[in-house]
Amino acid sequence: MLTAARVTIADDGDGVTLSARELRLSVALGPLIAGRVDAQELVLHGPVIHLPWPPRASSFTARPPAWLGALSARVEDGTLIVGALVFTGINAVLQTADTGTLSADGTGARDGLAWHFNARLARPGGDGAAGLDIALDGQGKMAGTGGRFTGQLAAGGEIAGQVVAYGPDLSLLLATPKLPFRAEGRLLASGGLLAAEELAVELGGSPGRAAFALRVAPVQRLDVALTASRIDLDAWLPVLLRGPAPSLPMGLDLSAEAAGLAGGTIGRLRAAFDLRDGAVELRDGSAVLPGQAQLRLSGQLARPPGEHPHADGRARLTAPDLRTTLAWLDAAGLSLFGPLPANVLRSAELSARLTAEPGQGALDDLAGRVDGSALTGHVTLRPGVHPSVEAALVLDRLALDPWLPGRPLPLAEIPRLLGGLDADLQVQAKRATLRGVPMDAFSLDGAVHDGQLTLRLADATALSVHLSLSGTVGEGGRIGEGRLDVAAPSARALAALLPDLMPGAAIGLPGVGAAALWRSPVAVQVLASGPPDALEVRLGADLADARLEAQPVFNLPGGSWAGPVTLRHPGAPRLLETLGLTNPAAWLGDGSLSLVSQVVAGAGRIAADNFDLTAGSLHATGQLVLEHDLAEGRDVPRLSGRVTAETLPLPLPYAGSPDPWPMDLLRGWQAAVHVEAGQVLAGQSPILGQAVADLRLGDGVLAIDKLSAKLADGTFTGSATLDAAATPPALRAIAALSAVHLSDRLADMQVDLAAGTVDAHVLLTAAGYSPAALVATLGGTLTATVHGGVLAGIDLAQIADAVRAAPANGAAKLDASLRNALSGGSTGFETLSIAAQASGGSVTLGATTLTSDNGGADFSGSIDLPRGELDLRMLLRPAVSDPPDIGLRLTGPASAPRRTPELAGANRWLAEHPAAQ
Repeated sequence: MLTAARVTIADDGDGVTLSARELRLSVALGPLIAGRVDAQELVLHGPVIHLPWPPRASSFTARPPAWLGALSARVEDGTLIVGALVFTGINAVLQTADTGTLSADGTGARDGLAWHFNARLARPGGDGAAGLDIALDGQGKMAGTGGRFTGQLAAGGEIAGQVVAYGPDLSLLLATPKLPFRAEGRLLASGGLLAAEELAVELGGSPGRAAFALRVAPVQRLDVALTASRIDLDAWLPVLLRGPAPSLPMGLDLSAEAAGLAGGTIGRLRAAFDLRDGAVELRDGSAVLPGQAQLRLSGQLARPPGEHPHADGRARLTAPDLRTTLAWLDAAGLSLFGPLPANVLRSAELSARLTAEPGQGALDDLAGRVDGSALTGHVTLRPGVHPSVEAALVLDRLALDPWLPGRPLPLAEIPRLLGGLDADLQVQAKRATLRGVPMDAFSLDGAVHDGQLTLRLADATALSVHLSLSGTVGEGGRIGEGRLDVAAPSARALAALLPDLMPGAAIGLPGVGAAALWRSPVAVQVLASGPPDALEVRLGADLADARLEAQPVFNLPGGSWAGPVTLRHPGAPRLLETLGLTNPAAWLGDGSLSLVSQVVAGAGRIAADNFDLTAGSLHATGQLVLEHDLAEGRDVPRLSGRVTAETLPLPLPYAGSPDPWPMDLLRGWQAAVHVEAGQVLAGQSPILGQAVADLRLGDGVLAIDKLSAKLADGTFTGSATLDAAATPPALRAIAALSAVHLSDRLADMQVDLAAGTVDAHVLLTAAGYSPAALVATLGGTLTATVHGGVLAGIDLAQIADAVRAAPANGAAKLDASLRNALSGGSTGFETLSIAAQASGGSVTLGATTLTSDNGGADFSGSIDLPRGELDLRMLLRPAVSDPPDIGLRLTGPASAPRRTPELAGANRWLAEHPAAQ
């Protein structure tokens, strides 16, 4: 027995080295003395054997020397190192036969997996090739797993032959799911590479093809290509993402016509992986998802020691039927968006950089098109019990309607609907649409967290109107720091926009829509805070120089609000002028506008309680209520209430104006208002006192009923109707004067009533759209009686004196005196009775007579109101016996008529009364 410790066999040129803790060799003594070694047993304990890779031919063809004879060697607890591959725990028996065949049989381990192996290498033939058979059988947890190789070792060290491998669990060998497997095909080894290019495989009962290449040196690497008709990707993905064992880097090229994933089927799968050093790199991946969505992926999943794993890569998705793809994700429990509106996310073509780490994933450098709109930005997703999403997106165009509820949501519902969502969203769109209204430069910056909606800013320009909105909606629908800003180049632009954005919020501007006021810029600011049933609002609006302020408190569930409202303007006449009225200062007077009222609104009713209005010389208080009356299915607003004015200035329209009155203002609503005025002004001059009237409006008919007032110590009563629904509009008025005392000229004409006590009754009718048309169609009757009055413009007393003195003074003196009396002066009278009729705008005097102590007079003729011309004749009879007829004609413009004395009757009278001389 020969024993040696720390045995070393150096490389003698074939690349093989050996070291052992102990070598024991048992030889026969007799043959040894005779000079021949007859080895009985060789034992290597703890050997470490290094074989080169690629192997050299001499490493396999070397044989023991002839003098050694047959060899039987045993290895105990050995280690075999082939290139960079390490096999440990080897216990085997190596033998040489008389035929020159080498054989090895034993057990060993690789990466903790135990194997039983058996190998035979025949003596080389004349061409230097030797037969090689190898069998592997798993031990322990590898039981049932094995392989066989039958082939040849060429003289140059190449190996070729048939291989078959099988087992119940491929995951014990490679980074694959737990699948039973079988592979069979041709194996080649040359130049340090062990490869099989055409393997027929069966994985989990599914046939396929495979190829592999194993390189041992200078680094270990296994490349596997697998093609199958169908694979279960749900089983493959967790394994692939987990990565390989650190000692064996691996490349895996996986292809399948169909693959099951998340309850659906994807087609044309191809994925090329590199698995090494705790990292998984997807060199190239592609698949066709449900909905014919084409997906391409590449990237790397790294697991640095002591750090969290993270992934980084690129993705490209072309989805012509995105909703089908999303439905597949929803069914798989991978819903990214929750319930979606019907007409959004129909198609997509996107690319992005993918990054992921525990708890979150992100899409950066996101670019492409969604529903035909260009899109860029980034998205961050955080799955979990409370998933969250962060997104910053820039779109070419965006339709907002599909994303909004079809009906206005109660504020209290918003936190409930958003309770399971955690999101931070920033969206910009070059162009957006809402209810068909185009918007430029739309932007949205908001977040949802713990059921609270935070709108940092929503901003857009729609039809030249700039809108911005911010605030929060919290638990119970409570609004915090709500703010709405509106800036429009004109009130008309805002009025045109509101009905589209907010149905029911139309601002009607009939008859004054073209006024300068509505062409003025407008700015509105609304601040809001509080719960839905007690929402405090501060409203400020500026239009031209007008300022509207309100501080209502809203009860949104109850649909009501109440609070003070104030409207101010530094110049009331200037405000009315911008509304289209001409020279309002002439009848309203100078001064500012101030309207203060407590307003209560709700259930189709709005009431202005105890309002106080000051505008120029107007000062009025009262209560007004506007209600909506559903008559025959129509929404008819109805105004009612009471107005009390200290002074009530009224405009006197220019009778010759051809401009139509705003008859549209009288259509579409109803009114019943009681009006009282301490003093009524016309042209800033008092005309009526203690006036009372009821105003009614309905079906386009404006009526003034029960009108009564004090007029010059007398009374004025009357009524009037204006039927704006008629074609043309029709006017009818009735008025009565009782004991009205005149103290000044009535109409400032050359011949005018200057004093007296008047009793009169007037009935007027007219039709037309403008003051001029009404005057041109004026008809009706007038009856009046004036007692104890004065007629200015003629002197009947002087006429009587001239006639009495005529016989003594002669014709020339009479003529001069009469002309002088007919050109001026005044005449006191006891009674003036007037009767007139109007038709077609022309007033014709009927039985109109005057009686006085100095004589009497009869009036006849007509007044052409549209042309403003007179054709009147006065026949004067002085208080003398058998008086002459003395006439005076007034013709021409009413403002400056021609006076034509008619004195022929006086001259005849003088000729007939010579005895008077």
